[in-house]
Amino acid sequence: MSSAPALPSSAPLPPPSPTARARRSLAPDVARGLVLLGIALANVPFWLYGVERGVLLKPIGSESDAVANAITALLFDNRSFPLFALLFAAGLAQITAREAARGAGWPKARRLLVRRNLWLLAIGAAHGVLLFFGDIITTYAIIGLGLILLVRASDRVIIVVGWIGAAALVLMSAADGVGRLVDDLVAGIPADGPAGGDLPEFSLIPGTAGAESYPLAVLFNVLTWLPNALSTPIVGLGFLGPMSLGILAVRRGWLDRPDEHRALLTRAAAIGIPISLVGALPVVLAILGVYELPPLLEPLATMLHGASGLVGAAAGLALVALVAGGSTRSAGDRPPLVLRWLAALGRRSLTGYLLQSVVFMAVFSAWAAGLGDEVGAAVASLIALATWVATLVLAIVLDAADRPGPAEWVLRRLVYGRAIR
Repeated sequence: MSSAPALPSSAPLPPPSPTARARRSLAPDVARGLVLLGIALANVPFWLYGVERGVLLKPIGSESDAVANAITALLFDNRSFPLFALLFAAGLAQITAREAARGAGWPKARRLLVRRNLWLLAIGAAHGVLLFFGDIITTYAIIGLGLILLVRASDRVIIVVGWIGAAALVLMSAADGVGRLVDDLVAGIPADGPAGGDLPEFSLIPGTAGAESYPLAVLFNVLTWLPNALSTPIVGLGFLGPMSLGILAVRRGWLDRPDEHRALLTRAAAIGIPISLVGALPVVLAILGVYELPPLLEPLATMLHGASGLVGAAAGLALVALVAGGSTRSAGDRPPLVLRWLAALGRRSLTGYLLQSVVFMAVFSAWAAGLGDEVGAAVASLIALATWVATLVLAIVLDAADRPGPAEWVLRRLVYGRAIR
C-alpha cells in the first residue's frame, strides 16, 4: 500500500489549534479537575471577614472549624498551587511540542505562546479586579511570558532553574508564618476609638468580602491585586520550581506514557506523599490547638509546610498518572467513569476556577448574601465543596454535549482567532 504523498515544503501549514480531546493525555486533565477542589478549599477562608486569624491566616472558630482548617492545611494548602503551576508549565511545553510536530517554526510557536499568555493576563486582571484579589491566573501568565525563554532550554538548565525556584519557594513560605503577625497588627487597629477595640469592619489581609458595596470591593481588589501583579517577577521565582518540573514531565513522557515510567512514578508517589503529610504536621497540629507555635518557630513550620507541599504536588501528580494511564485508548479500554468526570472538569479548569469566585462573591460578600461574617471555616469549606461539585456537574454536561467551557471558548477564540471546540 503506498503512503500518501508528502506536502510540498511550500504548502502553507494549517492554522494552529488545541490538541484534540482524543489525543490529550488523561492524567493532566484529571489532576486539573482534582486540584480545583484544593483551590476552592484553600481560597474560601479569605472570603470570611471580621474573624480572628491564626496559623496560615486560617480563621479561628469552633472545633469543627479547626478540623476543616487542619484538613485543608494537610492536603491542599501549599500543595494545590504548585501542582497547578506544574500543570500550567506542562501545558506550555505541550503546545511547543505540538507546534514543532506539525512543522511550525519556533517564531510561530513563540508568537502563539506570547499571545496565549497575554490573553490569560487580561483574563487574570479582570478576575483579580472584578472578583477575587487573590487571582492566580495573573501570576501564571506573567511567569509564563518568561517561561517562553526556558521552554526550549536544555534539561540541565531547566534542572538548575528548578532547584533555584524550589529554594525560593521554600524561603517565601516563611511569609506565611509572619503574615499572622501583620494581620494581628492590622486587626488591632480599630475602625474608630482607642487601640484594643473591636475588629475593623474591613481588612485587606482577610480579603475584600467585607466591603459594604461592590464598587468598594473592586477598589480594594485593585489595591491588593495590583501590587501582587507588580511583584510577580520577584515573588514568582518560587513558581519556577514546579514549572520546571512540568516542562521535564512533558519532555520525558511521564504523563503521556506513564506505563514506561511506572517504577519512577511509583517511587515518587510512595516517598513523596508521606513526606507531604509529615511536613504539614507541625502546622496542622498548631491549627488543631495541640500546641501553640512560638512566633520565632512559626516561619520555620510554614517553610517546612511549603517545602513538603512542593514534594506533595509532584507526588500527587505521579499518583494520578499511575491511576489515569496514558493518552489515547481504544473504545474497549475507556477510563473509569470518575476519571472521565474529573478530566471533563480539568479540560474546563479556567471556567471552573472563575465560577468559584463568582459563587463565593455572591455567597460571602457583605453587599450580597453576606455569609462571610456569619459562618466559620467548616461551613465555608462545605460551601466550597458544593461549589466544586456544581462545576463538576456542569463540566460533565458540557462534555456530554462536546462543548468547551465558556471561558475556554473565549480564550481559544482570542488566541486562535476563531471559535474552536
